[in-house]
Amino acid sequence: MSILEKVKRGKVAKPRRICVYGSHGVGKTTWASRFPDALVIATEDGSGDIDVARLSVDTALEVLQATNEASSSEFKTIIIDSIDWFEKFVEDALHAEGFQQDFGKGTVEVARRIGKLFEQLDLCIAAGKTVILIAHEETKKVESVSGASWDRVQPKLSKKACGRLLEWADEVLHAEIETFVSSKDEGFGRERGIATTSGRRILKSDSHPSYVSKRRIELADKIDMNDPVECFLTSTTK
Repeated sequence: MSILEKVKRGKVAKPRRICVYGSHGVGKTTWASRFPDALVIATEDGSGDIDVARLSVDTALEVLQATNEASSSEFKTIIIDSIDWFEKFVEDALHAEGFQQDFGKGTVEVARRIGKLFEQLDLCIAAGKTVILIAHEETKKVESVSGASWDRVQPKLSKKACGRLLEWADEVLHAEIETFVSSKDEGFGRERGIATTSGRRILKSDSHPSYVSKRRIELADKIDMNDPVECFLTSTTK
């Protein structure tokens, strides 16, 4: 039998691996909790005011145990809130173990253990569940090969861990309150930027130098966080 006889055409429907990140209180967890039959695996106290199933955990080992059991549970959506606090759990575990972290070995081990979490979450994906990782944001300076540099907002993780996350996730969405900046002429050739907001909470999925984002399915560049989440669920069923 020729191996080419196994070739298939068309899109492959599968559950999504989503990372949504942004500042405190923008509504990341509230948005994620609107997915069907959601379970929040809470590494921090940020979901107490949301009507959702919740499991509070205190160590990296408990997170791994929870995601392993969640893969065969009745829940359809698994939420890690937050992935950056899970990274802190991993760092705490390394200190408790006396792990030698010199010469960059610590950051490599942290990224490896976060990779083990992703492997556990892939079991949830294989079981037909949507996985959502919540992250806080931070601003990092980016330098291009041309020598230019600028500030970029991205998930608040160490460099190697962030790289693994961005590679693993299907969609990386930046959550923010919609803001517009206009210029005011102050005379003598000077201008002052004035920021205003619509008050609308949005997710940005388009690629932009000022923030990290990613999408593998067709999405609007800006998604209102009050809109239905069905656009993400249509990629999970044929």
